[in-house]
Amino acid sequence: MLYSLFSLLLFVGLFDFQDKADTPQFIPNHSILKEKQTITVGDGFDYTIRKEITLKVVDRDGLDHAFTSLFYDKLVEVKDFQLEATDLSTGKVIEKAKLKDMKDAAIYSTSSVFDDNRHKYYELETVRFPLEVKIQTESYHSTNFYFPTWIPVHHTFQKVDESILEVIYPESVGIRFKELNLLGTQTEEKLPDGRVKLTWIEKDLPIQGVDFETDDDHKVLLAPQKFAVDGVAGTMNDWEGLAAWQFELNKGRGELPEEFKSKILALVEGVDDIYERVSILYDFLQQNYRYVSIQLGVGGWQTMKAEDVVKYSYGDCKGLTNLMKSMLEVAGIPANYTLVLAGANKDDIEVDLPSNQFNHVILQVPTDNNPIWLECTSNLLPAGFLGDFTKNRHVLVTQEGGGYLTKTPSYNSDFWNKISGTSTLEIDAQGNANIFSSRQLEGNFAEEMMMLKHYLDEREQRDYFNKNSPVSGLIIRDYLLDVKKQDSIPTAKLEFEGHVARFAQATAKRLILKPFLGKITEDMLSNSSLNLEESYEIKLPEGLETESVLEDTKIDEDGLQVSLTNQVENGKLLVRRTINLNIPEEMEEESKEELLKRLNQLGQRSYYFTKSSPNTN
Repeated sequence: MLYSLFSLLLFVGLFDFQDKADTPQFIPNHSILKEKQTITVGDGFDYTIRKEITLKVVDRDGLDHAFTSLFYDKLVEVKDFQLEATDLSTGKVIEKAKLKDMKDAAIYSTSSVFDDNRHKYYELETVRFPLEVKIQTESYHSTNFYFPTWIPVHHTFQKVDESILEVIYPESVGIRFKELNLLGTQTEEKLPDGRVKLTWIEKDLPIQGVDFETDDDHKVLLAPQKFAVDGVAGTMNDWEGLAAWQFELNKGRGELPEEFKSKILALVEGVDDIYERVSILYDFLQQNYRYVSIQLGVGGWQTMKAEDVVKYSYGDCKGLTNLMKSMLEVAGIPANYTLVLAGANKDDIEVDLPSNQFNHVILQVPTDNNPIWLECTSNLLPAGFLGDFTKNRHVLVTQEGGGYLTKTPSYNSDFWNKISGTSTLEIDAQGNANIFSSRQLEGNFAEEMMMLKHYLDEREQRDYFNKNSPVSGLIIRDYLLDVKKQDSIPTAKLEFEGHVARFAQATAKRLILKPFLGKITEDMLSNSSLNLEESYEIKLPEGLETESVLEDTKIDEDGLQVSLTNQVENGKLLVRRTINLNIPEEMEEESKEELLKRLNQLGQRSYYFTKSSPNTN
């Protein structure tokens, strides 16, 4: 999105839209799958997963489909692995493998410092095709807090002949499920020993190509009714039960040293406004405590003690959020530990299946008006702004005895999506231009500049602006990028001066300015709102006259106001564009695409000038 945003900031967009006709395409299959997966849940809130796989690898491109990776940690144990590969052209077994033959490696995330996540894996290597691969695996899970989602189609370009899921469980523990896009059958059977067996069978599923939408995938989501993690039991029939369990898991872990409490009270002494008090303590957290990821056993869900975060000056999302909650409580401000499925491109959770669908925590501070949300792992964002990572999604607020599901802000109002700026250019007789541009960004757009400012040094920033410019020949001589916080709204100011080679096309008799207004991109509309105000003052070479009357454009519709004015005055071309856009939630994607094309067509205007007298150089 930074590239798309900078395209607008530089105001010159030179990309063309191309429509692609929807034509049916043949989708090859590189493997053919037959699989049975059995999940057996025990009375002690544990379960075992057994898989029996028969895979026909058609060609080399299907060899990756036979790759086996088995995750394990302190709560998951790999019990068995067997593989047998047969050359179908000769009927001979060419490779066998067992658990001892698997390689073992840590699974490192970019942010994890302390974790016990590992996997055993086996990679088949052969040049003989077609190939039949039979694989059996077994893993033991000591907690039923989380079940993997059953997705019968594992890979693109894979044909599924048959995939079966069996779930066997005692009624005392219980299972809930949600089906999505299934085409096969589902049955329920009471076993002689009193347990229940659920069976799903999917056959002859369509082959998925690279353009397949993941929202259309066939899947079954599973969740327990009752569960336990390291002996801490809970219920998951509703969101309130899961929230109550999480609260109890963290209970008693918010105590702070007395000396630290005194420091907190001193920071907010004499400050009455709740937002200001929250902001002061949030700034203190950001400046003094470092984020690391800790994923050790139950530590994946239980927070560090607040006093340990103070002692070591670091914590994971749970530890930092818990510390912030404790600091606020010392200052007399209640706050709620909140579970969220984080990620800039993550889909929302399945709200009608209460279950562990979360990977992150944030803090909710209730007020008489709207709550103040805090992303406690960030040392950049202002208090009250969550950013792309956790905005506009359902979250689970935890409280003593329960909790509730709510949504984080979408930040789709005008003031969260504002860009304003001015650009001054001077064109010489050869069509080259010197440029000075100033842009002010607020809200979501400023977040992008904030990240750039933080993660790139000055040389890298300059290189970034030059390399990612859509303007051929632009050389930035000097620039200034300043990021600030205006209460909960992040702001950024970008100024630069530079030189644009061949900005205009100059001939013996004419000077032509090709379309230079920055294109509105899909990313810029991702927040369903845009408030854009920009003006351009272009000093023209002497002796030019417009070839035609310059016409203004104005649109005033429900949710869309556009104004484009242009005039020549005292040897300068003055262009001003404003866009105020609010996209309704119910608008279809196709309609959004049409709106985007319409907005950009309005800005695709060339300017033609005639030289009134010969120009001698």
